[in-house]
Amino acid sequence: MKIKNYLSIIILIFLLFFSCSKNTERKKRVVIGIPADIETLNPLYTMNINEGRISELIYLGLVGHKWDENEGNVSSYPLIAKTLKWNTKHNALEVKLKDDVVWSDGEKLTTEDVVFSFDVYSDPEVQSRFFDMFDNYYLKSDKQIDLEKSFEVISKDSLIIHFRTSAANLFDVDMPLLPKHKFEGLKRSEYNTSQLNFQPVGTGPYKLKNWLRNEKIVLEKNKSSFLANKEMIDNLIFKVVPDYNSRLIQLKKGDIDFTDDVRPEDLVDLKKSENLETVIIKGRTYDYIGWSNIDQKLWNDKKIVRPHKLFGNPVIRKALTMAIDRKLIIDEFLNGAADLAVGPVSPIFKNFIDSEIKPLPYNPVKAKEILNGEGWKDTNGNGTLDKNGNEFEFVLNIPGNNPRRKYSANIIKENLKQIGIDVTVQPQEPNIFFNNMFGKKLEAWIAGWVVPIPIDLKPYWHSDLEKYFANCSGYQNKKVDELLEKLETGPDEKTQASIYKQIQRLIHKDQPVTFLFWINNITAYNKKIKNIAIDPLGSVQRCWEWRLD
Repeated sequence: MKIKNYLSIIILIFLLFFSCSKNTERKKRVVIGIPADIETLNPLYTMNINEGRISELIYLGLVGHKWDENEGNVSSYPLIAKTLKWNTKHNALEVKLKDDVVWSDGEKLTTEDVVFSFDVYSDPEVQSRFFDMFDNYYLKSDKQIDLEKSFEVISKDSLIIHFRTSAANLFDVDMPLLPKHKFEGLKRSEYNTSQLNFQPVGTGPYKLKNWLRNEKIVLEKNKSSFLANKEMIDNLIFKVVPDYNSRLIQLKKGDIDFTDDVRPEDLVDLKKSENLETVIIKGRTYDYIGWSNIDQKLWNDKKIVRPHKLFGNPVIRKALTMAIDRKLIIDEFLNGAADLAVGPVSPIFKNFIDSEIKPLPYNPVKAKEILNGEGWKDTNGNGTLDKNGNEFEFVLNIPGNNPRRKYSANIIKENLKQIGIDVTVQPQEPNIFFNNMFGKKLEAWIAGWVVPIPIDLKPYWHSDLEKYFANCSGYQNKKVDELLEKLETGPDEKTQASIYKQIQRLIHKDQPVTFLFWINNITAYNKKIKNIAIDPLGSVQRCWEWRLD
């Protein structure tokens, strides 16, 4: 009898222990739903948002960043660096490294890794995602950093970085560092096919545990990282769930704990769930209608700039903006989760946004009056405006399989039809669409931009169309060029704010594109996750600070 009682107790203890262990194990992980698998974890080549998110938890840089909500800007702090000290001319930065930073294979990080990393990022043979982004450094003729002029190594833990201009800032040294001892034995032309793309060795709080293609990427706590601590979540699992609705179902069921890019129409339903938290962040992504300011065929054939026959006139572009009911798209499709846009500076940049600029009103009557005043009238009675024998008609291109752009295009088509403009909406396969857009082969299109942090308008609005291919509309304004170039001289923040506001006013006057709306970012996650920072820098960030109930 006693033996049976003892056995019962032992079994009960075992079951309780097993159950507690199982629950504890479950608490040690967070599952993040992502729409597609990644291609690489090598920060040289990470391009999409999820590659960047995961890679940044494995590889760290000299500096880290936090979003300052009060200032509407980024505050930077030493991360791998112990101290960062500028000289009086602000063209040299003394860097001292923390003495407890080791790679996940146990090797100590040194200044050799720092110099090696910047050399590789700027090497044209490597063709990293950061290539041609080191203008503040001393460069060779092929745009690779001149190491002798730029880096003065003092010791294994200390160096001075020299810049050719006082406009340099901490973002110029914000590159994920690479382990020299892992890469130096490879030919640089082979970096993009190396197994190191799938077997990362970093200094971050997490390291790769497992990667099952098209299923999940599992990160585990990197106990050798200086950021590691006992309270950290042990495992972050990035689970591939291609179907958007399936991600929401799994979120509600608890199969995944976190997802972002939630559609506004699903927000009300998600808020009903007791275990879920939803966060709405003012966005730095805007949609716009691109108007080719130049004759795109003449530019592509002969590199000659001539105004487009329809969209080359800023007065016409202003009329087009006034003819489109942008607020209707926000209210009907986005459920109000967006703000009307007036220019390329997001409202999140509180010190740089010109709040005095107001959106052009939706006024189709006034828009048609403007067009009539520019000579566009329906002279043959067919319902379409014409001028000098040319009908006001064009093709509006959109990327395929994008419901928001499709909805917007149909509203735009109907709005412009009301004032006598004939629009044909033409979807294109996304790769073809973006190749044509960047190649300046489209006359009108709908697309979007994510404004970088720190803000940088030059690639999108400078008149040098051969150098700045992101200026897809072919916009040219010499005064805007001068102001953009003045920003590169390193003015103080007050002067920067004044310059950005001048640029916004000029662009608003010229209407090179029709700015539609800034899209809010919506994230949903399980309430068991605590201490999450969701802001304009992203939703999956500083995960070593996350905690579980």
